[in-house]
Amino acid sequence: MSNQTVGVTGSGGFVGSHLVRRLRSLDGVDVRECPREAWADDSALADWVAGCDAVVHLAGMNRGEDGEIERVNRGLIDLLLDAASAAGDPPRVVFASSTQSERDNPYGRSKAYGERRVAEWAASASGRESASLVIPNVYGPGCKPFYNSVVATFCHQVAVGESPTVVQDSRIEFVWVNQLVEQISKAALGRDLSGGSVRVSGTAELSVTELLAKIEGFRDSDASDVVPDLNDALDASLYATYRYYLPPEAHAIRPTVHADDRGKLFEVIRLAGGGQVFYSTTKPGVVRGNHYHTRKIEWFCVLRGEAAIRMRRVDDDSVHEFRISGEKPEFVSIPVLHTHQIENVGDDELLTMFWCNEIFEAEDPDTFYEQVA
Repeated sequence: MSNQTVGVTGSGGFVGSHLVRRLRSLDGVDVRECPREAWADDSALADWVAGCDAVVHLAGMNRGEDGEIERVNRGLIDLLLDAASAAGDPPRVVFASSTQSERDNPYGRSKAYGERRVAEWAASASGRESASLVIPNVYGPGCKPFYNSVVATFCHQVAVGESPTVVQDSRIEFVWVNQLVEQISKAALGRDLSGGSVRVSGTAELSVTELLAKIEGFRDSDASDVVPDLNDALDASLYATYRYYLPPEAHAIRPTVHADDRGKLFEVIRLAGGGQVFYSTTKPGVVRGNHYHTRKIEWFCVLRGEAAIRMRRVDDDSVHEFRISGEKPEFVSIPVLHTHQIENVGDDELLTMFWCNEIFEAEDPDTFYEQVA
């Protein structure tokens, strides 16, 4: 099967840039970005369209004088469809509409007009394929704050230490940009192309105050050096978006190093949804541990050096020993109600990684001293 060429208008915009990156990652797909100057030259636009198997129309205006928004957006879709009509083998046309098309405002009316024109164009001759994707509010990294995304605005403001203000606490349907460009890509390549207007399902629906609370919660988690619970797909995508807007210096955290005669111990990451990861260095001949837990789940992994990990059930005398080498790393689970220790039995410093399902709390450490042997 030969390559498909997908043309993208508005490729320099937020959604356009994500779409171009996604299409270029696919095998058998060539991407042609529409140069801005082609819109002022009918022949140049026609040549560009003629070289495409599909065209995704994202270019448009959503800020400006009311009359200009409607005039520009109507004019762009008319020019594109005229060029597609002139092509000997017309491309598939995928038009990016908006849920605003249901509203009586200049931008909404221009999108409703585009949907009608695309449908009429496809119906006017056999062999023409099209779809209008009706898209809710899009969010994700790279969106311009104070432009057309409350998510980008709030993320930027919170990331730089500002306190956003909620002007109108309406409920908004949001779609994650990765999810959106996946659907656009499928339509452009002729998959799931049903024709007519197709409403893109949102990732979530939130009130503005609910959205702000989530983003401020991310800030508060960062202040405690804790990664929030990201098991929910919405929270994960919002957190990824929020961290995109942080200044570079905010992406580095220097942990507190606890040092004594045995070696060093320091936290690497604290996870609200899954405890914490920490490391220790242990000098030759030194033993760490000799305690048990009643509820905490732990895993040990030796990364460098030679260790003996010993454990004993608290109501038994039998000691089990694991000999572990950083040359052949393996994870060892520490069951509850098993007192345990780790000894550096090598000649060099021992480096061990630990994972625990709880973040350490000095007031409730769930750690009880008892010698293994």
